Amino acid sequence: MGQQQIVPQTMLWLSFASLVLLYSVMLIGVYISASNLGLFCTEWPLCPNGFDFPPPKYFFEHYHRAFVMITGIFIYATTAYAIKKARNTQKYAVVSSIIISFQILLGMLVVNTKLQPLLVAIHLSTGVLLFAMILMTFLSAYKIKEKKPPI
Repeated sequence: MGQQQIVPQTMLWLSFASLVLLYSVMLIGVYISASNLGLFCTEWPLCPNGFDFPPPKYFFEHYHRAFVMITGIFIYATTAYAIKKARNTQKYAVVSSIIISFQILLGMLVVNTKLQPLLVAIHLSTGVLLFAMILMTFLSAYKIKEKKPPI
């Protein structure tokens, strides 16, 4: 019978960091929607101030987009690591990378269409799907982390 793969700690930390960052992005995004702050920053991907410290009216949108960039990097890194070192987790990680790419495009469309309600709803629900895939990546890495062969 085939030997069970041991997932390195790095995979656990990458997937957990992606999960925490994604949850933070989701919280900021929901706050922006609930507070009607969604169209202060009409340029995409950056607000008019670029990477500078944002003025108060752009604060939440600016940090939402900055967190998205960081989260995207972590999700893509998790996928690359899963493909290279943790094959048992790679299907969830690859799906996560596909979903975040789609999610970023949806975010652009949400801004460019001035918060068209259907696109906002799709963007929010796709975020939940992305969270589920990152959670599955983490859980699959955790589940097989240290299975030792019988003596």
